[in-house]
Amino acid sequence: MTTPRLSASPSPRSERGVTIVELLIAVVIFSVGVLALAGTASVILTSLTSTQSRTIAANLAESRFDRIRTTTCASRASGAATTRGIAEAWTLVHLARADDVTVVVSFLSNHQKRTETFRSFLPC
Repeated sequence: MTTPRLSASPSPRSERGVTIVELLIAVVIFSVGVLALAGTASVILTSLTSTQSRTIAANLAESRFDRIRTTTCASRASGAATTRGIAEAWTLVHLARADDVTVVVSFLSNHQKRTETFRSFLPC
């Protein structure tokens, strides 16, 4: 007859698993990554908003140049206007064969007032 063998239980060191310290380190690393992504998203959103406001200002200035270009040289004059909360002012300097036109557009971008200046020479 054979005697039954008693198997020795494995030592705690040979068992596979995750300790609480390893779990806490993983959570900290994951949290730092998530916070970095959130910070980057905020910067990107601010940049996109600013770019959109500047594009609207450039389109408004381009529209003003087109309106001035369609008028006769003798009737061109400086002026100012406000459209959808965006202020624009334009000045003309009459030259020999063209007009030097400067359009200044003021608008709010990210709760701060910004001013963009556009300049063009329009032939007469």
